[in-house]
Amino acid sequence: MQLFSFLKKEFVKNVLTLITGSAISQIVIYASILVLTRLFSTELFGIYILFSSIILILKPISTLQYELAIILPKDNKDAINLFFFSIIFVLLFSALLLIIIFFFKNNLLSVFEISELSDFIYLIPISIFFFGSISVFDYWNNRTSMFKNISKGLITKSIAMSSTQIATGFSSFNYLGLIPGHIIGQLLQLLILIKLSVKSISNLMNEVTLKRMLHQAKKYKDIPFFNTLINVTNNLSNELPVLLITAYFGLDNVGVYGLAVKFTRAPVGIIQQSVNQVFFNKASKVFNSDDSLNDLVIRTSKNLLFISFLIFTPLIIISFYLDYIFGDIWVDVGLYSRILIPWLFIAFLSNPLTSLIVILNKQKTILIFDSITLVFRFLAMFIGYYFYNNIIISLILFSGVGMLFNILIFFYLLKTSKEKKIAYQ
Repeated sequence: MQLFSFLKKEFVKNVLTLITGSAISQIVIYASILVLTRLFSTELFGIYILFSSIILILKPISTLQYELAIILPKDNKDAINLFFFSIIFVLLFSALLLIIIFFFKNNLLSVFEISELSDFIYLIPISIFFFGSISVFDYWNNRTSMFKNISKGLITKSIAMSSTQIATGFSSFNYLGLIPGHIIGQLLQLLILIKLSVKSISNLMNEVTLKRMLHQAKKYKDIPFFNTLINVTNNLSNELPVLLITAYFGLDNVGVYGLAVKFTRAPVGIIQQSVNQVFFNKASKVFNSDDSLNDLVIRTSKNLLFISFLIFTPLIIISFYLDYIFGDIWVDVGLYSRILIPWLFIAFLSNPLTSLIVILNKQKTILIFDSITLVFRFLAMFIGYYFYNNIIISLILFSGVGMLFNILIFFYLLKTSKEKKIAYQ
């Protein structure tokens, strides 16, 4: 009876809804990887990982993170204006980026040392537009508690992406690699989200005006000003190994590293992404009421600690057999995975709490924190290369820095959750 009562709780039901969608999508991706690792070389995987890293780094700029504010207003007429402001901005940013690439393609490839992406550089603004728009729709569905829509979008993307990538691998277009499938998956995910969200959005269309959009954008100006910098810094920090491994150790090692990250993060992401979205929704409501944020944080953390052992223990065991699973050319994936797991374990506990940064308007502090983290992560990768010319040492130092700073951020947010202030005037 206690289990039945637990499962009926709204927070748990919402998490389970998202977990179901995430789990199905990740199972599809995992199954496809078993085929893709035998169809594509480590170098083609490396190009795909490099492309994905650039998208992740630029995405926060494409929306200015205004989608985070969609959840915060008490009134839906304010939220819908933030929604459309975000969509318009991501469209304008993507168009501007396309123009810049058109006129300065060779300069960009040379300055950033990404000549490997010369055949795919025009797909970057397209992918960013899809990614940014998907994020905006996800937060709208989060606000309206339509978590099933988010799950359906994830499942659609994984099936479309994986099937297209496998079809490409078996075809004469094998040389194109994994990027076209990624774009197709994003496109179909966005289309399904538009279809599922159109009713809730159209009901509020009469409330949308340019004046209201600009008013809401000004009200939540701290989010783009600080949160965009925070997320660009954080994403750059997380994707730093891809950029530096490309420069220091070559695309083959990028492909192996990328597969190790995918192997370790995918099962973690099934839980983490779902908890993140529901926790943000719940914490926003708690903050707008008289309930205790700290109690919610403690309960969530305890549950995550228990779940983390269930996830990471099998991952460590399986990591010793990955060369049998993926093929002989991927023999180092298991070693890379075991190096990254301690960092990802701690990050699993702290990551869901980071939505408190937006809710409590703590962007200034976190921006300083993330900037310091970025510097130390760069030093970790550079020391491993410059003094030892050894990717293993670079990754060990990188993982160690990640562990340390995630522990610090966890305790900072735990302490901060005790505060009760009006975050946005």
